[in-house]
Formats: sequence, C-alpha cells, structure tokens
Amino acid sequence: MGKYRHEIKMSINNFDKTMLSSRLSHVLQRDKYAGPSGAYLVRSIYFDDCNDTALKEKLIGVKYREKLRIRTYDSKASLIKLEKKVKNNDLGYKEGAALSREECQNILHGSYDFLKDRPEMVCRQLYTRMKTRLFKAKTIVQYEREAYVWEPGRVRITIDSKLQTGLNSMEFLNFAIPLTPVIDNDVSILEIKYDDFLPAHISNLLQMDSRQRAALSKYVLCRRYC
Repeated sequence: MGKYRHEIKMSINNFDKTMLSSRLSHVLQRDKYAGPSGAYLVRSIYFDDCNDTALKEKLIGVKYREKLRIRTYDSKASLIKLEKKVKNNDLGYKEGAALSREECQNILHGSYDFLKDRPEMVCRQLYTRMKTRLFKAKTIVQYEREAYVWEPGRVRITIDSKLQTGLNSMEFLNFAIPLTPVIDNDVSILEIKYDDFLPAHISNLLQMDSRQRAALSKYVLCRRYC
C-alpha cells in the first residue's frame, strides 16, 4: 500500500494562476514532465461499475473512496500507467503499473484476462472488478498541467487548466477525437500535496490562509456530460 499524503484542492482564476506560476517558478523546480512551455498534457480514462459507485460516493461525500484510471502524459502516449487513486478525507495515495499500448487497448476492448497474471496489485484489482462488478471505462478526462516540486518535503503543487472530456468516446489513444470543455477558461484547479506538513515558505507563496478549499473532482465534473 502507498503512503498517505495530504491533498488540498481549490479553484483559482486566471489572475491567481498567473501570479502563482510566477511565484512558484522562482522558488520551486518544474516537474520532470514539463515541456518548453512549462506545462504538459494529462489524459486519463476513468473506470466505474454499472452503478457508477465511484461517481456517487464522491457526490455524497463518502470519506474513503477508490478510483481506477489509465493515464498518459503526452499525445504520443510514450508512458501509459494504470493507477488506483485512494482518498480518505484529505489524505490520499496512488498505486500504479506501466502498460504497453497493446495492453491499454486490450483492456479498453474487453480483453483483460492478462491482468490477473501481472504482479502488480492494481492490475489484479482491475481484473477482479471488471470480472465481478461490470467495471468499464466511463469517460476521458484531459487537461493542461503546470507542476512544481520541492523535494525536501515531497511537496508537489499542480495547476490544471483547460479541462475537457471525451464524452462517451473510449478512444483513449486517439488524440484526434473532438473534446468538450468542462469548465470556463478563466478557471483552473490548484492542488497541493505533501507528506507531514506544508513548509511555511511554500504556504506563504500560496497565500493558503486566504484561500477557500473545495471538494473538486475532475472525474465528477466530466461525468456531468455522460
């Protein structure tokens, strides 16, 4: 099992985004995935059961929740990962396993038996849920991410914007499919993750005392459309 980390989310406007990007870039390192612009693409496809349990648990505020997704970080899908995201109140952790393009396509097209022979727990969990709970891919979630890290405290700060969904399309690896905007262009999602405490100099950069936390979920926002 992964180690639980603190997770804080809040929505910010374009003025906040510009201000925070400037501040953070002078103090923290850019994430390793960042391109020349300082940002990179994140595309995920989320799984849920026939009762939309993950969706409903988030909407009603269940404290302990799990979500399974496949994720990639560029339009070439050079890295593809199967991930389980676990949340318990404001704490969370992830488990993951690398997938090939063929494995990813096989899962999405219903040929997932190979997962039961993979050593990673997350693979066997997805196999079991697809076999017994009618788990299937529900929606594509895509956005642009700026990410900053402070290694001494394992602090990671992300600013996600241009949130889009693929509606009912399951063509996860087809980057030519049309996507639908989910939130206004003036809105971004700020996320702060850290282990035991958030250092004061980073909290001051973020002006944490003046910001309002929000129970945001990109998966839920995108499921409004399908």
